Amino acid sequence: MNVDSMMVARKLTGLVAVLLLGFLGGCAQKVQAPAKTYMFWPPTPDDPHIQFLMAISSSADVTGRQGKLDEMIYGKETNSDLPFNRPYGVRMVDGKIYVCDASASLLAILDFRTKQVRIIGQEGDGRLSKPIDVAVAPDGLRYVADTGLGSIVVFDDKDQYAGKISLPGMRPVSLAISQNELYVADMAASRVRVFDRMSGKELRTIGEPGAGPGHMGGAMGVALDRQGNVYVNDVLGCRVQKFTRDGKFISSLGGVGDLPGLFVRPKHMAIDASGILYVVDNAFQNVQMFNEKSEMLMFFGAPGTHPGAMDMPTGICVDDADLELFASYVHPAFQAQRLVIVTNNFGPAKIMIYALGELKPGKTVADISSGRIKTIVGFRGNDAPAFKDNAPVPTTEPTTQPATQMGPTTLPQGLPTTGGGSY
Repeated sequence: MNVDSMMVARKLTGLVAVLLLGFLGGCAQKVQAPAKTYMFWPPTPDDPHIQFLMAISSSADVTGRQGKLDEMIYGKETNSDLPFNRPYGVRMVDGKIYVCDASASLLAILDFRTKQVRIIGQEGDGRLSKPIDVAVAPDGLRYVADTGLGSIVVFDDKDQYAGKISLPGMRPVSLAISQNELYVADMAASRVRVFDRMSGKELRTIGEPGAGPGHMGGAMGVALDRQGNVYVNDVLGCRVQKFTRDGKFISSLGGVGDLPGLFVRPKHMAIDASGILYVVDNAFQNVQMFNEKSEMLMFFGAPGTHPGAMDMPTGICVDDADLELFASYVHPAFQAQRLVIVTNNFGPAKIMIYALGELKPGKTVADISSGRIKTIVGFRGNDAPAFKDNAPVPTTEPTTQPATQMGPTTLPQGLPTTGGGSY
């Protein structure tokens, strides 16, 4: 093609682009953007403390979707959208969300700063089988608990395979890191194994099989608090047990049942910088929150189709450092303090991002409820009695009203004891 032909082609392309912009712009003028709906827990009249921000279904929710104009001019992109199948363990570090996809046999790294998604664990010695949880060390090493391999697969900060930590018969399902120690919840052995994360040498174990204090029927989750205490989720006993760093039993919370503060199918856990413990319940399809005294604070989430609803939730993490990446989703009257990320095994919304916070100074519930569009499905209707005096937690489909109280406690930082509602 000569220069004159190229100039003509460029002019024609520009003309087509202008015409398309005018056509699409004319159409857009006839379509009103839907009003924004916010979902908070707990509902009015209590002050909100959890806001649902956004859901991720595929890599395109991070990288951006191809615009209609680009598609018409350049053609539709192919192989650019990676769906998440069965996300499980999750961590967020330095603007990146690390997600284990158990059925796709991969670790996805969702980089919200660069708008890129990377996939590791699909080839060579680092090929994953059934990744369940991930932990990221301060030096950048990534540790992946793989129940299919019965090992912890290690990758370096360049996404390259760096080795494995294994023991015969081990079934790792959850991870936590403290300096050079790697804590591994071993479902098969009903205990937590502590390894030197650099050498892979086993240092000690915490807990043992059984039903009494310090015993468990299956270690499903592990988390560490600021003091170095170890929290272990006994999935069969439906309780969370607290140990010292050296394995001495301290206390437990929960138990089997449908009362507030009890569990049916507890999964992964997280502990934030304030000492709040978050426990995912796969059966209730919510997250229950406890203070450092093991008192229940509140819950958020519920089954349903409303924004922020959960569908077989499993993984959870908290993050204080990346709030600015999601600032546009936060209600103007709400002050977000940290992110809470939950994974769903089923449904279209596979990775859910929430914010823990409080009303800004001088703001009231009226400031977030004045723009309410509709009442979204909650966990329990306002006409139902509050969860007091051992009132049962509902296990059926939610009503069409916001949720009410989970149970009375003494709350730090003014946290409420209620469920959820929309504004």
